[in-house]
Amino acid sequence: MAKKLTLKQELSKAKKETDEYKDKYLRALAELENYKKRVRKEQEEIFSYANERVLLELLPILDNFDRGLNTISDSVPKKYKDFYKGIEMIYRNFKEVLEKEGLKSFDAVGEKFDPSRHEAVQVIESKKHSPDIIIEQQVHLVIEKGYMLKDKIIRPAKVVVSKGGGKNGGKREGHRN
Repeated sequence: MAKKLTLKQELSKAKKETDEYKDKYLRALAELENYKKRVRKEQEEIFSYANERVLLELLPILDNFDRGLNTISDSVPKKYKDFYKGIEMIYRNFKEVLEKEGLKSFDAVGEKFDPSRHEAVQVIESKKHSPDIIIEQQVHLVIEKGYMLKDKIIRPAKVVVSKGGGKNGGKREGHRN
């Protein structure tokens, strides 16, 4: 009878060890699957944003096109109209290529200032605008458009922001003066 008990104990011990090994195996398998998913997601992000650096290098060229075309659009002499139209076509094609790669500009005029989307380069007093409202975004000056690559902001808009004197008398919402 003593031998039977030890056999039962040994069987119970072996079953317990088997369950432990099975549990470790299932955990390791789950960790491996999570690792594969994480690596796949990281690779997708890398491929999705791989051209970000190049696009950032091209943005000043796009800005210069904007400035140049906006500066001379009304004052082009008749003999240079075709040349101007050719430059406009190159500009449009350039923008289309960038947009196909996921680049989008965003307009900030009239929006509430958001430091994740905007970079304030100047704050001015304004009686006709509420505080922290963007009132100017002039590409032909030093101020620049903001750009996104797919859903990520790669360059914030450089803007002029209103300060005080608006509808609520210069008071900020949620703040006491």
